Parts: sequence; structure tokens; C-alpha cells
Amino acid sequence: MRPALLATLVFAIALSACGKSEQEITIKDGDGKDQTVTLGKEDGTTTIKSQDGSAEIRQGDAAAASASFPAHAPQYPGSSVTNAANFSGKNGESAAMTVQETGDDPAKVMAFYKEKITAAGQKISLETTTPEGGMLGVEGAGGKGGMVITVGRQGDKTAITYMSGQ
Repeated sequence: MRPALLATLVFAIALSACGKSEQEITIKDGDGKDQTVTLGKEDGTTTIKSQDGSAEIRQGDAAAASASFPAHAPQYPGSSVTNAANFSGKNGESAAMTVQETGDDPAKVMAFYKEKITAAGQKISLETTTPEGGMLGVEGAGGKGGMVITVGRQGDKTAITYMSGQ
């Protein structure tokens, strides 16, 4: 993600404290391009649009309702989806991210995803493990795209972040 778009995202999240149910602003990024941010506060959705692409970030019920998972990396059993995002670029690039929470131990979550991914015939190209969690990198078909699953302990919960892109 370009630094200017990241700064716009941070600004949009800061706007969520404002009183309106929907707010739209246009700002100039570091390259002088217009960045339009639409914040939908009621449904938990923030939309960022620019000349380079768009991002839609959802929280809470909006995230849970929109989350989708591939068969080789399904939603973790008993988890709650807390955040979801879709990104698209002007040249057809796309990416998605979903964050889940569970009370299960990180090692159990890592084992679940490793088994699902390998059983589906997907190639794990990167694997790291720590006492607090780990990461799995999975190659996309034909060398295009792929996904990363990160698992980490946060207090009494385990956070699972699924990111994919093409």
C-alpha cells in the first residue's frame, strides 16, 4: 500500500469519531493526486477511493456479513470475524484481508490452517512459528497472487489475519 493511501486510511479512521453518519472529503496526497474518503459510520464501513484504486474496510457486523474464505483456508471454527477489507487497483489488482478472533491457543490455530492448506494440495512457501503464533505463506496458482495467514496472541484471544492478493 502506498504511503499516501495509508495516511488517507489513518485519516479516515480518525474521522469515525465525527458525529455524521456519512462523511466524504477530498484531500491531496503526497503526489498531488485527489484522494476521496467516504466514511459510513452506521454500517461500520469505510470506503477510500482514489485515482489509483479503492479500499473498503468493514468492522463488526458489517465485517462478519461480508467475510468470505476459500475452501483451503476456511473461517476458523468458533471464531468471530472482527474486520474485513477489500482493495482494488486501477489495473485490475485486488487484495482482501479478514481478521478473526478465537479463544484457542495459537499452536492449535496454526495446525488447523496447515492441515487445511496441505490437504487441499496448496504449497506452503513460508512457515514461521513462535510461542505467540506464526505465519504461513501460500503460493497462488501459476505463481500469481497467494495468501498469508498470521496468527498471534493478543491478551486472552488469538488473532488470525488472512490476506490474499492477485
